[in-house]
Amino acid sequence: MGNVKQAAILIGGKGTRLGHAVRSTPKPLLEVCGRPFVEHVILNLRRFGFESFVLLAGYQSQIVEELYHAKSDFIRELGCSLEVVAEPSPMGTGGALYCARNYLQEEFLLLNGDSIFDFNYLDLSQCVQPAEPTDWLGRVALLPVENASRYGFVKLNGAHITGFHEKPQEPESGLISSGVYWLRRGVLDFIDETPCSLETHVFPRLVAAGKLIGREYHGFFIDIGIPDDLQRAREQLMDSLRKPAAFLDRDGTLNHDAGYTYRIEEFQWVDGARDAIKRLNDAGYLVFIVTNQAGIARGYYDAAAVNKLHRWVQQQLAELGAHVDDIRFCPHHPDGNVPALSIVCDCRKPQAGMLESLKRQWNPDTARSFMLGDSDKDVAAGSAAGILSRKVPTGKIASEIEKILAESG
Repeated sequence: MGNVKQAAILIGGKGTRLGHAVRSTPKPLLEVCGRPFVEHVILNLRRFGFESFVLLAGYQSQIVEELYHAKSDFIRELGCSLEVVAEPSPMGTGGALYCARNYLQEEFLLLNGDSIFDFNYLDLSQCVQPAEPTDWLGRVALLPVENASRYGFVKLNGAHITGFHEKPQEPESGLISSGVYWLRRGVLDFIDETPCSLETHVFPRLVAAGKLIGREYHGFFIDIGIPDDLQRAREQLMDSLRKPAAFLDRDGTLNHDAGYTYRIEEFQWVDGARDAIKRLNDAGYLVFIVTNQAGIARGYYDAAAVNKLHRWVQQQLAELGAHVDDIRFCPHHPDGNVPALSIVCDCRKPQAGMLESLKRQWNPDTARSFMLGDSDKDVAAGSAAGILSRKVPTGKIASEIEKILAESG
């Protein structure tokens, strides 16, 4: 699989607290906002570049297999790999993971299919923090809550998780496990019997060995395990997952504009630009690049060269635990040399076509979105798209983003 990011999703529980609703349907497959809940989980992960999915099925596994066969509508929509691994008998969450061992990469995301924690997954999976040990086998995404009575506490000593504590009798704030983990395959060595639970059997052993670390994140969280929260998800999920967007020009804004930049060796990041994008990721913004590429119409390079450069840009960002959600570039110019592209179009800035295309696909919260670029054309395009737009001198992208985030509260 190489650098393909993989997510394994636990969808085998019965969900008994939901009663009749799960009599013939696994809990993560219950309909929420027009599709099975687990599909919202998967599509949210796709934003972060996850391209390989393994569904760890148990209860009513035949329904999962029928719904997500290789030629299913969702697999076509997803456009990447999805495997269903069904445990032969109830094996617990640890057993389900062990059952899928032949499908797992050296490092992978593991999460519950009946909850969504909306944070920057790449920070958990890609970002190395200097204060942490390097011999970990699991990183746990921790969520601060006002009332841990449904979940129980997680205790930290520095980066190390030192224990999982019982649910408090009275409402009490603290850190809980969000059910999102970045794991190394070495975790499988701690599964020596089945059935077993990750939470009560495997993770305490990792804690005792000093191999489990935790990171605190903030973001929207919902678990559909009880009727009230299932109804809340049905009423609020789409609005809760809707995000503001940062539309960013490329040349002269994110990188120094050397004129018709399309070669990797010619792309020079502006100081602080990559960190600024991660800052937006961590703050819950969609991040888009919108760039005029008249060099294609002029015949200096082709769209494939631009796509290759943008793949490299994403790799550079991933090293920091950052990403761009989508990129649009305009290949047109009325004075070009390639006849099919030498046209007046509605996508070349100062026109708003690229931004409007992104708005249609991603449905961002435009009232909280913004456009930044180094030219008047960028400002005009953003204004035409109905969003806050500012002209930013080359080298000032990081400070401008910090200013906007501070203004937004």
